Amino acid sequence: AGTTGSGKTALARTLLLSLALFNRPAGLRLVLIDPKGRGFGPLAGLPHLLGRVATSAAEGALALEWLVGEMERRDREEVSTPELVVGIDELADLLVTGGKEVERSLIRLAQRGREAGVHLVACTQKPSAAVVSGLLKANFPVRLVGSVASPEDAKVASGIAGTGAEKLMGRGDFLLVARGEVVRFQAAYAAQEDVERVVAMLRGGGQAMIEGAG
Repeated sequence: AGTTGSGKTALARTLLLSLALFNRPAGLRLVLIDPKGRGFGPLAGLPHLLGRVATSAAEGALALEWLVGEMERRDREEVSTPELVVGIDELADLLVTGGKEVERSLIRLAQRGREAGVHLVACTQKPSAAVVSGLLKANFPVRLVGSVASPEDAKVASGIAGTGAEKLMGRGDFLLVARGEVVRFQAAYAAQEDVERVVAMLRGGGQAMIEGAG
C-alpha cells in the first residue's frame, strides 16, 4: 500500500520480475490483473504468464473466478504445483468496479490459496475499510507499506499503530510489516529498459543461463 509516488507498483513489478528470473515457467506461472493498464504491461512478454494481462475489471473478475476453480481442483487432487502468483495492481479499483463477486473470490484465494500453491501480490492506494474489507486484509500476513498521508492511513495500511509510515520519503522507501515486526527497507528499482531487456532474455530462453550462474 502507498500513495502515488511511493513506488508500490514499481516494487510489485520488480518482485514479479525477480520471481520469473529465478524460476522456470514449468514451476511458476503468473496471472496479472492491471485494471488501469499501466503497471504490468512491461511484463506481458514473460513466458511465465498465463494468458494475457487482464486490463479491465471484467477480465480481472474472470481471472479470479478461474483461479478459485483451479484452487479447488488442486485441493481435490492434492497438488500444489506449479506455483501460481497473482499480481494485482490497484486492488481498490478492482474491488470498487468488480463488486462483491471479486471480493468473494479474493477472500477465498487469500484464505485457502497458499496450501494449493496460489499466492497473491496486491497493490492499492486506498487500503481503507470502506474499500478493502477487514476480512480480506486479515488474510494478507505480510504487508509492504510505502509513504501514506497520515498516521491514521499508516495504521490502516499496516494493521498496527505507530509504524511511522506517514514519515516515509516515497520513491521506494517502504516498511515490511509481518508478525508484529516492522522493518524499513529501500525497494529495488528496475528501469523500463531493464525490465524489457530481462523479459526479452527470458522469452528467448535465457533461464538456463541464470540458473547455472555462479
